[in-house]
Amino acid sequence: MIPFLVQPGLGLVETQTNPINRPETSETFDTSSIDEETPVEFEEISGDAELAGSRPWQPTALGNKSFQVPKGMEIPYRFWLDVYTKYGSDQGVVHDADVIDCIYGILDFSEISKRTDLSHEQKIQLKKQMVRDKKIEVVKLLQKLDAIRDSKQLNAEEKNIWEHLRHQPGPHPFLEAQRKGRLRFQLGQRDRMRQGIFFSGRYLESFEKRFQKSGLPLELTRLPFVESSFSVLARSKVGASGLWQIMPGTGRPLLKISPLIDNRNDPEESARVAVKLFKANYQILKTWPLAVTAYNHGAAGVLRASRAVRSRALGDLYRDQNHRNSLGFASRNFFVSFLAALEAERNANRYFSDIKWSKTLAATPVVLHRPVEWHDVIAWFAGDDRVAQIFNPQVTAHGRESGVTLEAGTSLFVMTEKVDEVQAWLLDPTRQFGKPQPEKKSTLSVQETH
Repeated sequence: MIPFLVQPGLGLVETQTNPINRPETSETFDTSSIDEETPVEFEEISGDAELAGSRPWQPTALGNKSFQVPKGMEIPYRFWLDVYTKYGSDQGVVHDADVIDCIYGILDFSEISKRTDLSHEQKIQLKKQMVRDKKIEVVKLLQKLDAIRDSKQLNAEEKNIWEHLRHQPGPHPFLEAQRKGRLRFQLGQRDRMRQGIFFSGRYLESFEKRFQKSGLPLELTRLPFVESSFSVLARSKVGASGLWQIMPGTGRPLLKISPLIDNRNDPEESARVAVKLFKANYQILKTWPLAVTAYNHGAAGVLRASRAVRSRALGDLYRDQNHRNSLGFASRNFFVSFLAALEAERNANRYFSDIKWSKTLAATPVVLHRPVEWHDVIAWFAGDDRVAQIFNPQVTAHGRESGVTLEAGTSLFVMTEKVDEVQAWLLDPTRQFGKPQPEKKSTLSVQETH
């Protein structure tokens, strides 16, 4: 359902594997094939940490036995746990997408990030070049390993890669490993996970109540850690949007999506849709590992793969070479990456220091009595456009354009302390918002007062 590209949360890049007739040799290999779009940084989590203040983090007792690492998927689970708890966003891992624990190298971008003589774009390009250079180095190594018949002449690092890949299918496993889609870079998320836990304090308790009332496992409320890192303004390049990263085609039948209002970005509205999707997926697939995978891949595709391997065990799909490839990298890793994020949040005190939650936003809905432009809404938030968006992520970029009015009947969120003032202004737009109003002199004549 939700294909991965440069996603604010997980940062997965779904690539297409080239159709092949024979392995490429060093003479025919085109290094441009490894220069895929590579995320080397994440967008800042939208939320303004100081907006609501902080409070002690409170772990929820989560123990549904359906959310355990599937048999045969222990290695990818450990990989993703390292992504969320070991490597920061100034680090990344070059690895094999099929043999996920075959690590070719760990890159450190911290020196580039510290430089003050470079623009942001220049830093991005240098980081991407580091990734590209490392991939080219790996390709040369793989070609070398393909020609080796005795591993005794290899150093320890080379021997480690040799042992990881030599039993892979096909006569030339090392050359196969250099193909586009196999050689992959994953950016670390330790600091981002910590931030996500902080911002989740604004929404998790409400989500838990909704999911519990619907009879769904509370573990599912943690999916936004993977999808958006609880960044309320998260948007993906493929069109998914909001904390739950719902695609337009999925959301349109279930909530309002218009040029001005997109309720996929409303945390509560999108959580309501997520409940419906999880219920539908579970009804079709009967297990939570498959139902969660279907949140990313679609229930129909997961059901086909499950029937083909004659098993509802996600580990069986993962081990079956043909059907794990049909799922693609993002989908086949979706459930274990979710479990890794679940573990990182559930035991946050073990993995992070001084962990806190944000307080919930003191927000109250106000229904517009008349059309209003976004610049008026900004005035309700002391002229801070970013804060206005955090309170009202459902208002689209078009709805925030100059000259565009939000129609009467639209519901917007305002700071609870400002509700009376906003409602008074809506009734009398001549009022100066945010300033004491002068007393109006009576227009009655002396005669009229008798």
